[in-house]
Amino acid sequence: MIRTVNNLSMKLADRIHSIEESKSVGLAQVVANLRAEGREIISLNIGEPDFPTPDSIIKATKKALDENKTRYSLVQGIRELREGIAKKVTRDNGYHVTYENIILGNGSKHILYNIFQTMINPGDEVIIPSPYWVTFPESVKLAGGVPVFVPTKDLQLDIEEIEKAITKKTRAIIINTPNNPTGAVYPKEALQQVVELATKYDFYIIADEAYEMLTFGGTPHVALASLGEEAFNRTLTVQSFSKSYCMTGFRVGYLVAPADVVEGMNKLQSHLSGNNCTFAQYGALEALEIDQKDIQAMIDDLEKRRDLAYELCKDIFPNTIKPQGAFYLYPSVKEFLGDRFKTDEDLAKFILTDAGVAILPGSFFGTDGYLRFSFAGSEDNIRKAFANIKAVL
Repeated sequence: MIRTVNNLSMKLADRIHSIEESKSVGLAQVVANLRAEGREIISLNIGEPDFPTPDSIIKATKKALDENKTRYSLVQGIRELREGIAKKVTRDNGYHVTYENIILGNGSKHILYNIFQTMINPGDEVIIPSPYWVTFPESVKLAGGVPVFVPTKDLQLDIEEIEKAITKKTRAIIINTPNNPTGAVYPKEALQQVVELATKYDFYIIADEAYEMLTFGGTPHVALASLGEEAFNRTLTVQSFSKSYCMTGFRVGYLVAPADVVEGMNKLQSHLSGNNCTFAQYGALEALEIDQKDIQAMIDDLEKRRDLAYELCKDIFPNTIKPQGAFYLYPSVKEFLGDRFKTDEDLAKFILTDAGVAILPGSFFGTDGYLRFSFAGSEDNIRKAFANIKAVL
C-alpha cells in the first residue's frame, strides 16, 4: 500500500501546484506499465538516440573512477572541461569565448532552471514560440515568470508575431534550434531578426542548441551568439553532451554566456547542487576529442532513418514537413480529428493501445492537432511502428 500524508500542515507549496509534470516523462511511465503487463510497445516517443555511448568515453569515465576522481570539484565544472568546451565553441560555433564563459550543469534542464532563477524576477515575461519543449514554460513559472506563447508559421519563426508579443515586461525569448518537437532549423536571417528585436526592445535570448550537430542535407546550424557582439552580449546558450555524443544518462550540460551571467549562476548553483558528477565530467572531456568522422557517421545513419520515417509518416499523415534537424517528425493530424478522435491526445492514446506505438500529442507542446514521432530508434522499429499505425487507422 502506498503511504501518503493526510495532514494539512504537510500541504505542498503553491509553486508545485502551478506547474505540470513533464508529460513526456509521464507517458514513459505508462509505457513501462504496459510492458510490465506483457504488452509489446514500440517507443517513438523517446528523445534519445539508440546508439551506444562511444567506447572512448566509457573508458575515460572508468579511468577517472580508477584514479579516484570521485570527490567534490568546482561548482562551475573542472577547468580542463570548461577550457575544452571554450575551444570547441570558438572553433565550431564561430565566436570566441574562454573557460570563464562556461558553467556546467546536470543536463540542459538544470541549466534552464538555473537561467530563469538567475535572470527572471516575478512578473517578468518570457516569449516562447510554439510548439515548444515541455520544460520551457514550467521553468519560467518556477522562477515567478510569465510564459508568453507565440505561434510559428509552417514550424518556422514568425517575426511579426514575436514583435507583437513584446511588452514592457518582456525579459527574454527562448529560441530552440534545431527544434524539439518539430525538427525545424531556423535560418540565419530569422535569427538575425530576433537579435535586432532583442536589441531594439532590450531583452535577452536563451538559445537552446542541444541538437546543434544533428542537422541533415547540408542544412547549417547557426549559433545565435555568433551573430555579432550585440548577439553575444544578449545570448545565453544552453548546450548538452546528451544528444550529439549519446551521453543522456551522464547528465552533463553547460551554459555559454557573458562572464557576469556565469558568475551569478555559479552563486546560485553553489547552494543548489554544487558540482556536476566529477567522473562524468572526464567522460565529457573525452567526448570533445572524438573524431568528427565518427559523429558524422551517426548523423548519416540518423538521416537515413529520417528519410524512411518521413516517407512512411507522410503516407499516413500527408501534412508532414520534412525535418531538417534533431530526430523528430511533427505532422499535422487535424484531418483525423472529429467524431472518432476529438483531440490529438485521443488519437495518440488510440495509437498506443491499438497499434502498440508510443508517441506524443502536439497538445503537450502547445499546439493542438499534431503528433510527435521520434526516429531515433532502429529502422526495423520505424517500419514496424508505421505499419502498425496504418493497419489500425
